[in-house]
Amino acid sequence: MEKFLNLILPEEAFESDNIIATYFYRSRQNEDVYEKAKRFAIGQTVGTWVPIPGITSKLLNKYGGKIVNIYDIPPIELTTDLSENSFHIIQIAFPDENYIPQIPMLLTTLLGNDISTSLQVKLIDIKFSKNFLSYFKGPKFGIDGIYNYLNVKEKRPIILNMIKPCLGYTPNQGAEIFKSLAMGGIDIIKDDELFANTSYSSIEDRVKAYRKASQEIYEKTGHKTAFCVNITDRPDKMIENAYRAIDAGASMLMINFITTGIGSLQAIAEDPNIKVPILAHFASAGSLTESPYCGISTPLLLGKLVRLAGADMCLFSSPYSNYPFLKARYIQIANCQRLPLWKIKPTMPVIGGGVHPGNVENIVNDLGKEIVLAPGGAILGHPLGPTEGAKAMMQAVKALGKGLKLNEASKLKSYEALKTALEIWK
Repeated sequence: MEKFLNLILPEEAFESDNIIATYFYRSRQNEDVYEKAKRFAIGQTVGTWVPIPGITSKLLNKYGGKIVNIYDIPPIELTTDLSENSFHIIQIAFPDENYIPQIPMLLTTLLGNDISTSLQVKLIDIKFSKNFLSYFKGPKFGIDGIYNYLNVKEKRPIILNMIKPCLGYTPNQGAEIFKSLAMGGIDIIKDDELFANTSYSSIEDRVKAYRKASQEIYEKTGHKTAFCVNITDRPDKMIENAYRAIDAGASMLMINFITTGIGSLQAIAEDPNIKVPILAHFASAGSLTESPYCGISTPLLLGKLVRLAGADMCLFSSPYSNYPFLKARYIQIANCQRLPLWKIKPTMPVIGGGVHPGNVENIVNDLGKEIVLAPGGAILGHPLGPTEGAKAMMQAVKALGKGLKLNEASKLKSYEALKTALEIWK
C-alpha cells in the first residue's frame, strides 16, 4: 500500500484534521493529471520536484499532502474524447499538523513552492477543519455589533462615504469636506485607500480635525458621523498608527490588507488594545484574483480569509460598476462573509465602486439590507452639493429599509434630494 500513501478518500479526508484545498487546473494534451497531482501534493508538503533522501513512508503518511479527488471537466471516460486542453478540479488534503494555524504559512503551503515553479493552478476554495478554525478569533463586532456601535436602530443599509479628492489636502481642508458630508446624515466617512500618513496630513492631525468636525455637526443636528482612518503602512508602523489614531479619537480603522499582508490585518484585529471596528479594503486584489488559471478566488480571499483574519467589514466591488465583475462572485463573497462559519462572527459586506441611488435598490435586492454601501462620486458629485448628495443616499437607504421602492419614495415631498439623484443616475 506504500504507493497509495498520498491518496485519501473524501470520507476520511473531510472527517480528519485536514485543510482541503480545491484547485482549478488546465492540463496539456496527453498529460497524466493524476501523476501530476500526486507529485504536486508531495511538492507542497514534504518533498520537491524530484525524489530526495529522507522521505520515509511514515513521514509521507503523517505530513504529506494527499489527493482527495480529481474531477475532469467535462467528466470524460474515453480517450477518444480527449481534447488539446482539458480542465480539472483537484482537491488536496493538507494535514493541520504541518503548521500552527496561521494564514501566512497556510497560503505559503497552498500557493507556494510547486505553484511558484512548476504547476499553474488557481486556488478556488478551502475547507477548514474545526481544529484549524478554533485558533481564530474572527471579527470582534459582527454585523449586529456594527449596528450597535454606530447607534443605528433600524436594519437598513449603512452609508459609508470617502473624502474626495483622494489626497492632496490638509486636515483642516478635509474637515470642511467632512462637515458638508456629515450634515447630510451619513453614517461613516473614511479616508480614500490612496491616503494614509503623509507629510502634509498626519493620521493623528486628521483624526483630531475630523473628530472636531463631527462634534460640531452633532451639536447642530443630533447625528454623529464616524470617521474611519487609513492606517496602512509596514506592520510595526501600523500598530503605532492604530494606537495613535485611537488615542486621537478615531472611530474605526481601515487597512489595505492585500498590500500589507493578511497576517498584518489579523495582528491588528486581535490586538486587545484595539477596540474599534476594522475595515479591510480590497485595493490590489485584482492582481491576485483575475486570472482564471492562477492566483486565488475572490470569495476565498475577500470572504473566508478576511473573515478569519478578523475584519469587521470588507469592501469589494459590484457588477453595477464599470468594473466587469461577475454577479455570482460578488454574491459569493458576501455569502462567505456572512453565512455561519463555526463560532466565527460574520464580516459585514461593504459594496463600493460606482454605487449611486440608481443602483442601490438592485444591490439590496441581491444582498439584503444588512450591508454597507460605499458611494463616492454620487454624493460628492450631486448637482446640489455634497450635503444634498449625502441626504439623497440616506433617503434611499431609509426607504429601502422600510421596504419602499425608490421611485415611489422619490415622489414624497421630503425626498427631493433623492428625486434629483434618481433623475441623474437612472
